[in-house]
Amino acid sequence: MPQLLQRYQTMQVIILYTTVQTTIAQILAAKVQQEADKSGDTKTKKLLRTSLITQTIDVGRRVVAYATYVNNNALLALVNYTESDLKRSSDSNLVSICQVVRDNANTNVAALATYGVTAAIITTLQTTITSFNATIPKGRVDTTDSGEATQLLATLFKTLATTWDKIDILVEMVRISQPNFYNEYVKVSKVIETGSGSLALKIKAINSETGEPEANVTLTFTPVNGQLKSAASNGKKPIVKKTAKGGGAHEKNMPDGTYAYTAKKTGRKETNGTVDIVNGEMTVLEIKMEKS
Repeated sequence: MPQLLQRYQTMQVIILYTTVQTTIAQILAAKVQQEADKSGDTKTKKLLRTSLITQTIDVGRRVVAYATYVNNNALLALVNYTESDLKRSSDSNLVSICQVVRDNANTNVAALATYGVTAAIITTLQTTITSFNATIPKGRVDTTDSGEATQLLATLFKTLATTWDKIDILVEMVRISQPNFYNEYVKVSKVIETGSGSLALKIKAINSETGEPEANVTLTFTPVNGQLKSAASNGKKPIVKKTAKGGGAHEKNMPDGTYAYTAKKTGRKETNGTVDIVNGEMTVLEIKMEKS
């Protein structure tokens, strides 16, 4: 039974991670639309090329893993490209290589399901190939409505945040059984977010005895040092958040600096500390609540 549960958890993480990859690709595409309005051909083409190489390498590595496992040398020869190979390729050759990788992934999509390759990922790759190919012969790239792109980005970032929340919950389930994996996951949980409206602080409250998420924890964040005077003069109040059922809470657009925080819940000891907020980064704060 534990093995079946572990396999289920692993499959759920793969499915959720696939959603993360697809959403990131869509975010990149929407960002390209915004940049097209601002900078024209050169910047748009550069962004598309970078996105295309990243997507192709990711899909290609999965197909290589599958081909190696089943001893399909013919397939391996078709898709085994390095990132350096793609970066050195001319625009037209890059399109050809990426199309070959995409087509072979599509042909074997059923077998590649366990390797995290889905129809959605293949469709996204084809869209990027087509978009990049369209920039090669054109003198100008048609621009799109930046307002629509901005609205789309907001929706995509929300999807991304929600999906990561689900992954966080699954990872919490292996905190005790797989401590090394859990600790490494926590270390890399600090990710870079760009653009206004992105998360500045992600909070995770847990029960120190069981490791389970701790809901209904009230957290108060107050800027310290020079920020305190600035906040007071602007009439700003301390930031107050309460953790949800999964033990999480979020805060957007916090000014840079150091914040003192308190975490309170009936039946638990009050927890105090500080957290640094840096522009362009999402800080992950884990708070352990002890029994009072």
